[in-house]
Amino acid sequence: MPRELFITTDISVTLWVLNQNKKGGDYHGRKLRNRAYEILFIDLRQWREHPVKGENKKKVCFITEQIEKAADIYHTWQSQGTDGAKYEEPELYRSVRIAEMANKGWTLTPSKYIEFIDHDLDIDYDKEMLRIQKEMKEVMKREKKSQQMLEEAFRGIGYGIDGI
Repeated sequence: MPRELFITTDISVTLWVLNQNKKGGDYHGRKLRNRAYEILFIDLRQWREHPVKGENKKKVCFITEQIEKAADIYHTWQSQGTDGAKYEEPELYRSVRIAEMANKGWTLTPSKYIEFIDHDLDIDYDKEMLRIQKEMKEVMKREKKSQQMLEEAFRGIGYGIDGI
C-alpha cells in the first residue's frame, strides 16, 4: 500500500489477506480454480495518491476505480481459466508458487517477486557523464576562484590563511 494511507502511520504498509479455502469450485456463482500452493502479491505503492479533501494532515485514499481494479486483479486470479503460473503484470502483481518462495528463503516482500522495470535503460550514460563532467569542471573552477578571493580578503585585512 502507498505511504500515508492509514492515519496511524505514514510508512507504506503491507496488507495480508489470508485464505485457506483455495481448493476451487463454485463460490457465490463464480467458478474458482484450485489455487493451493500459490500466493498473489500485489504492490500498490506506485498507484497515484489522492489526498483526502478537507483534511489538514496529508492522507491518501483510493478512488473507487482503484479499489475496483485491485478487486478485479484478485478475482481474476481466483477464476477458472486463469493460469496462476503466468498471472502477472510488471510493477503491479504476480502469482507465485510456494516452491519459488522456498527458493527465496520464504520472504513475503512483494518486490522480491514482482518484476520492476528499469526506466533508466534509455539513458545514454556516456553522453550524460560528459555533460555532468563539464558541469563539475565549471563548479570546481568557480569554487577555486571563490577560494582565491577568500584568501585575498583575509590577506587584505592582515590575516593569512596558512596550510591550504
